[in-house]
Formats: sequence, C-alpha cells, structure tokens
Amino acid sequence: MKKVAKSILVIIGTLGLCTFLFQSIDLGLAKDPDYPTKPINYYIAFGAGGTTDLTARAFGDATSKYLGQPFIHINKPGAGGTLTAMAVLSGKPDGYSLGICSPSNVFIAPFSDESPYKDLSGFTFIANFGNYVYPLMVKTDAPWKTWKEFIEWVRKNPRAAKIAITGARSVASQGYVLWQVEQREQVEFTYVPMKSSAEILTATLGGHVTMYGSTVDPSTVPYLQEGKLRVLSYLGAHKTPGYENVPSLPELYGPEVAIPNILGVFGPKGLPDYVVKRLDDAFAKAAKDPDFVSVMNRMYTPIVYMDRAQMNKYIEETLPKVGKVIKVIKAEDAKAKK
Repeated sequence: MKKVAKSILVIIGTLGLCTFLFQSIDLGLAKDPDYPTKPINYYIAFGAGGTTDLTARAFGDATSKYLGQPFIHINKPGAGGTLTAMAVLSGKPDGYSLGICSPSNVFIAPFSDESPYKDLSGFTFIANFGNYVYPLMVKTDAPWKTWKEFIEWVRKNPRAAKIAITGARSVASQGYVLWQVEQREQVEFTYVPMKSSAEILTATLGGHVTMYGSTVDPSTVPYLQEGKLRVLSYLGAHKTPGYENVPSLPELYGPEVAIPNILGVFGPKGLPDYVVKRLDDAFAKAAKDPDFVSVMNRMYTPIVYMDRAQMNKYIEETLPKVGKVIKVIKAEDAKAKK
C-alpha cells in the first residue's frame, strides 16, 4: 500500500508540475524550432502603390521563398508610419508579426507629442533592405540652375521659397535636414506640409510651391527625363540614376547634414534569437533575389542591406542627433505660435 500511495503521489506531483508549466507558458511564445510554420503578418507603413509599399512587398515575397511561408501584406498607413509601429508593438514576440520601419516611425515619432511611444525599446530591429532617394527639385523654368544660386535668391527673399515636404517641419525627416541648412546659410524657408509625394509633385508642377522635397519614384523620374523638373540637390547621399553629377547636401555641408535613412523590417521586443537568426538569414538572401532587385531598380530605390547588428548601430548613432535637432525645431515652432 505504501508503494501504491507513493506512486500516486509521484503521478499527482508530475501532473501538477505539467499543469503549472502549461499554464505559465503562453503557447504563442512556445519555442517553434521549425519557424516559420504558418504565414507571417507583415505590416506596411504606407498606402498601396507607393515606394514603401511596392518595395516592401517585393522584399516580403522574396523572403518567403527562403522561409517557406508567405508574408501576408497588411497596409496600415497613417500618422507617419506610427500605426504600423503600434501594430508591431501589440504583436506577440513570436516572429509572426513584423512591420516596415521608415525614417518617420523610427527617427521622428519618438520625439512627437502625438506619438504613443517615446523610445524604441519596444522593438526588435532585424534588417534594413533599402534607402530612399530624396531629390530637391524645381520646375525647369525656375531661375536657378544650382543649389548655390537658389540659396542666394532665398537669402535676398526670406521665406519666399515654399518647400513642400511630407508633414510639418518638426515631424518630417526632411525638416530635420533643411533646418540645418537654414542655420548654416542664415536663410529662412517656408515649409508646406503635404500628405504624399504625389500631392507634392502635383503642387510643384502646378507652380503652387517652389520646390519638391520628397522621395523619388517612377512617377517623378519621367518629368526629369522630359525636362520638366530639375534637381538642385539631394537631402541624402543617394542620387537618381542619370543625375549623379548634382551635389547632395551632405557633399555641400558635411555628412552630418543628411537625412536619416532607413527602410527595413522590425518586430516586437523579445523576439527569440533563433527567430531573428532565421529571419536575418532569409533577409540576406532576399536582398540578392533577382525579382526583388528588379523591383528596387524600377522604383529607383537603392538596396542598402544591414543585418541586425549594423542596423542597430546605425539607429543608436543617428537617433540622438535627430532628437537634438527636432527638440530645437519644436521649441522654435512653439515660440512662433505665441
């Protein structure tokens, strides 16, 4: 009887331990050695049809070839990519909720009063696959042929230059760069916030604004090729093919006067190392996939691959610099409203 009782106690104890472990572990976070074993939700920070959307879809489709599971594309435009960031933050750290990160939801949102997150501690940055190209363009009938000529005109005509950007100066990465130019040249621009590159293009061609200050894509390049637009400079180091001879702002003012540039994939905090490793390996292959490369070329978007370590280093080095400038801009804007 003692042996039977002892055996019963062992069984009860074992069952109790199993129950405890079963209740303590979130099944959604249980180790998935064959990850991925189901489709991956893939949140895209901007609307369908734009540069971010088309390049992100191409990257996701290429990655699925090497992971063996499809990426379910889910567009969550709005608030400068913040809605996508929130979808990522609310996802389980199991590798099945990933999103696209861009300059706005990485470098600008943490310093915005309206942003629901004030730092990047809730994210796992996995890989960067591209960079945006930001040409500063004017109509070809404009009187300036170079950036120097444009600045000389602005100096004589304070605030006469209307530069269209995606969002207000304090919440747009373009504003971060152009504010630095204003300080160096002791000039003043007038910023015209708009919702999209398409809207900016229409306003520029229609003569409603002085300068186009957004990204390049297949809709803008034909106007360059047809001679309807002229590039005076670039907000960053990357340039539009065929117009590489135009000096960029980093070349004119130094590498610190460059737009923070990122186009990559992030997930929620706490992603297991084996998931990150699996994704990083697949992303590295996807960045060289011919179909993906073809789309990037058609979108005039350079492939800039950074793995997890490289991406995190870039963010850690860049974020404080951006934050310092954005805080000054916000203070100036607040003072101007009084």
